[in-house]
Amino acid sequence: MTISVQSAHIDIRWMTETTWFASDDAALVRAGVVLLEAASRATVPATLPADPAILARLSGLGANVWAEKGPLALEGFEQVEGGAWRHRAMADLVAAVNERFGAQLQELAASSVLASKAVDEFPLVGEIKPAGRSKGLKALPKDYTFSHKLLEEADRAGYITQDHQQWLLTKFQDFASSKTRLYKNWDAAARNYFTSAITAKDFHTAFGYWPRESRQRMALSHSGTPTPVRSGLQTFEGAALRNSTDTMEKVLAARFGKRDDVQDVKPRPAATSSRPMGFGFGLSATGGAA
Repeated sequence: MTISVQSAHIDIRWMTETTWFASDDAALVRAGVVLLEAASRATVPATLPADPAILARLSGLGANVWAEKGPLALEGFEQVEGGAWRHRAMADLVAAVNERFGAQLQELAASSVLASKAVDEFPLVGEIKPAGRSKGLKALPKDYTFSHKLLEEADRAGYITQDHQQWLLTKFQDFASSKTRLYKNWDAAARNYFTSAITAKDFHTAFGYWPRESRQRMALSHSGTPTPVRSGLQTFEGAALRNSTDTMEKVLAARFGKRDDVQDVKPRPAATSSRPMGFGFGLSATGGAA
């Protein structure tokens, strides 16, 4: 096979280092560029035909002008056996590429010809694999449910009631289908989902308490002890509304320190004649101006 590359590379220096590139004759500059490009795309890379008429048409100079300026436009080319013109630097580059990659290029060219004749039997880009089968990965089965062993692990993570576990399964199915996630082992993915902080936060939003609190709350419920509707960070206002003195003291201690750490401040004796009132003006005890 003679053709080993579709087109040869053009080095910008092959233009900038020629005499015609610095010429004031725009037609000559255009002719030099066009001939280089034609040589790079020739059937035999880096060559131009020997016929002056063909070269004149390729260059765009016309037969009469070609006779005068053709030799200038062919700077960098040399005439070889048979009369054809060959660009020396381009031919050396093509020879180097063929020497190093010729076998691979010929094999690729042969495969391309075969593929063009039998497209159905010779796919160019490979078979498109169905989604979920790449490298052993698969989507969550539509009938997926937690196994007995997984339910035991969910119970240990705090999802202890049937409502908890049904909520957990629904959330996990939504998680799997939201971005068409693919896993080799969906049970392992479920175990990671049970212990995820994001899952626990979603559970707190739905049920009002954390999974780690579920077992304690169930024990209190069975013993008849009332349990709060929601749990979380206690606030002074919430404790006051529930009339919880102990919780109020804990909140105050967290904010301002323990009672023992706060020094008692004795009140100043009240003035007999006047006391400060209003916006800093001294008013008498009877309400008059001081």
